[in-house]
Amino acid sequence: MQTATTDLLYFETGPANAPTLHVAPGEMYQVQTQLNRGPWLDTHPQGEELRKKLRGGNPSSGCAYITGAQPGQMLSVEIGSIQLDPIGFTNYRGSNGAMPGWMGPSGIGPQHKVVDIRNNRFRWDDRLELECRPMIGFVGVSSEYETFNNTWATRFGGNFDIQEITTGATVHLPVAVPGALLHIGDMHAIQGDGEICGAGGIEASGLVQVTAHLSPAPESMSWPRITNATHIAVATQARPAEDAFRLGLEQMVLWLAEDYGFEPGDAYLYLGQVLEARVTQFVNPTFTYLLKVSRKHLPAVTKERIWN
Repeated sequence: MQTATTDLLYFETGPANAPTLHVAPGEMYQVQTQLNRGPWLDTHPQGEELRKKLRGGNPSSGCAYITGAQPGQMLSVEIGSIQLDPIGFTNYRGSNGAMPGWMGPSGIGPQHKVVDIRNNRFRWDDRLELECRPMIGFVGVSSEYETFNNTWATRFGGNFDIQEITTGATVHLPVAVPGALLHIGDMHAIQGDGEICGAGGIEASGLVQVTAHLSPAPESMSWPRITNATHIAVATQARPAEDAFRLGLEQMVLWLAEDYGFEPGDAYLYLGQVLEARVTQFVNPTFTYLLKVSRKHLPAVTKERIWN
């Protein structure tokens, strides 16, 4: 099995990034992700060397060229097993979009915590222990012309910070350049909604198995989609957060109309009864809204496309 290593890290995603792997559609490969820089470096024997290497946030472990991928297609990225490395951390610098520093009595100042991860669990303190829920924060492909810092997410994916991007999920992205240039990184051991600390969740590193598939892109798809055994979902990004919500509503209405036989107006009324939605991160340059519908509320697929 091929492995994307941390030898070459990309802190931006764009068409100029040279592929570090060539992967065939349907071929499973694995990505060794890089832990973000943070207070764990203070006691690491190679701390100073790593600080220089980690010049930005959310590094991608190189990028994969998916053989045969062409603009106009959809790349579906299946997330397989995730194995966490034994160290993680969370860090709040004293001010971010979720908790601005000017908030007076609630301004708690900089905080951080470094944890040891063992057997998929970690101790928070002498009283509390948490079970890990590992996820992949960054899954993105290149746009046609632009290069984006890896703190961003766009309609080509990127820094989602969505807990549903975990084992068993598939992330669906539009292809804009030959080979797609698939970038993966920013693993978390656990993350609450809002990602309020800024650095996590518990920022982590580890090994994730990935399989990519190609198919024609749906006509109505202009933002990433996520599917798993229980739900279909759209992931939209904007600031303010309510704009991301509006984009997600549009995308879900169009999806229900194109693939599930709804008239657009009826789809909107139906979403009013079954829609699940929340902000999964409130600290990046644009905020992430996840809108999803349970499969138990969907009719049989009316077109040949099967959303796994």
